[in-house]
Amino acid sequence: MKKWTIIALLALVVVILALRGIPFLINIYLNQNADSIVSNMITRTSGFENHHVSFGHIKLDYNYAGTYLDIEDIKIKPTQDLRSDQASFDLLLSHAKITGFKWKNFLFNNTIAIDSANLENLQIKSVTPPIDSLNLESRTEKRERKDYDMIAANQIILHNFNLENKDLYSDSIRLNIENLSVNVENFQFTKEDLADPNALFGVKNIHGQITEVALHFDEFRQTVAIKGLSFDTEDQGLAIEDFSVINKFEKFPYTQSFKLRKPWLQLKEGKMDITGMNFEAFLKRGIIEIDSLKISQIHLEVFNNKKIPEDMERRPAMVHEIFQTINVPMAIRNTILKNGYLRIEEQPEKSTPRTAHLFFSNLNAEISELSNLENGQESNELSLKADALLMGKGKINLDLNYALDDSLGNFHLRGTLGPMALNEVNTMIEPEAKISLKAGMINRLDFNIYANDYDGYGEVIVRYDDLEIELLNEDYQKDKNILRKIGSFLASKVIIKSQNPKKNGELRKGPVYAKRVKHKSMFYYWWQLVLSGLKSTVTGEELEELKAKEVQKS
Repeated sequence: MKKWTIIALLALVVVILALRGIPFLINIYLNQNADSIVSNMITRTSGFENHHVSFGHIKLDYNYAGTYLDIEDIKIKPTQDLRSDQASFDLLLSHAKITGFKWKNFLFNNTIAIDSANLENLQIKSVTPPIDSLNLESRTEKRERKDYDMIAANQIILHNFNLENKDLYSDSIRLNIENLSVNVENFQFTKEDLADPNALFGVKNIHGQITEVALHFDEFRQTVAIKGLSFDTEDQGLAIEDFSVINKFEKFPYTQSFKLRKPWLQLKEGKMDITGMNFEAFLKRGIIEIDSLKISQIHLEVFNNKKIPEDMERRPAMVHEIFQTINVPMAIRNTILKNGYLRIEEQPEKSTPRTAHLFFSNLNAEISELSNLENGQESNELSLKADALLMGKGKINLDLNYALDDSLGNFHLRGTLGPMALNEVNTMIEPEAKISLKAGMINRLDFNIYANDYDGYGEVIVRYDDLEIELLNEDYQKDKNILRKIGSFLASKVIIKSQNPKKNGELRKGPVYAKRVKHKSMFYYWWQLVLSGLKSTVTGEELEELKAKEVQKS
């Protein structure tokens, strides 16, 4: 009996030594070959093929629960074997701590599974050709052969990630990301995610912030700049402290760089708050589902150089056409614009000493739910309510309803303009028409218009007093030329009506009729419709006369 007890004790000692010795021997092997093991794990994927990996210090500690990796100064650089159509990466990661790496999953399931990853100071400089020039079809077989079936982590903490992406052919910067820090729980990236163009990855929770993002477009003439972006799946929120669209060119050099007319745009100082965002739907299926999108303090400037020939073949989409061509599944239940500013500026076709402009301040708007989700809740009407101050003076209220499922694009446009002096809009009238509104006061303007993609009808009622105009000279200035004085008098007293209603109380209602100019924007069409009613009010033209004029134009 004693003999068997001794044998059992010896066997137990052997087992314990074996159990402790196996990890010890494995650790010796792993640390002796750490560089090549970790390097092969990275470069076997299609994204990093033809790249070389090096390390400053690396330590692996194996036990039965998993492997712990502590790596410093990871560097990935392209080799001479890099193909001309392949993206190149210059990567530096100062410190990575990885716990719970599962060798069984790696060796037998083609999966990387870890408990946690803590990554510090990740810098990436990449050079890529345009997406449409990449030979994506040839990459498919490589992905099936090389990429992992799944990469999973219970927790990932990334601190201070920076990215610079350049275009391969122009060497111009396409994308900059500065100081991204993120904390992720239950991260999963599968081969199905890789194959699905709409999917990114799956997470339980993710929150983080980015100091600044800059995306360059329009052949690097313009930049989308985002500052102070933060997001959190638990709060279902995303916020941007400052977003802008910056044109690197001044107005005239930009517009003159094109053979055909193209507007100069610039947007500054916008703030954005998104609440009720379904992050899971976005990350896994590419669906944008938001309860509320609020944009505030936005400052938008638009400039058109009318000396540049128009593109007569251009066909700007109307609202219903824009909605029908949106390929991204989305549901935005409420969109709010607060305290915006819009400046519209034009260089008239004729040479003028100054440009024409109008501006709208204190701009507020609310848009009804927009949805194209295939769940029986698709929106079939767009409803927009907006108000602003024209030239900082006249209060505008606007209601717009568009039938989104109507092939004719039927819409209803109605609104009001409150009291303001007419000479406030001389900044637009004088350079465009070479006349000046010398005197006059709008007491109230109402418009009610029904239109579609082809033409529109309606009514404008403008109540005004003491309208008087003055003709300008060749330099767009006022002078004492007797002929111009006579012309101004005749225009003010004979051709146009100086007030509405008349002294006897008769109120003139201006009929509206205009055909859409197909190569012009929908905003131009809206103005064209309202303007027809303003003209008919002042000149006394009837609906049939307006129609006859439109026929002559066509």
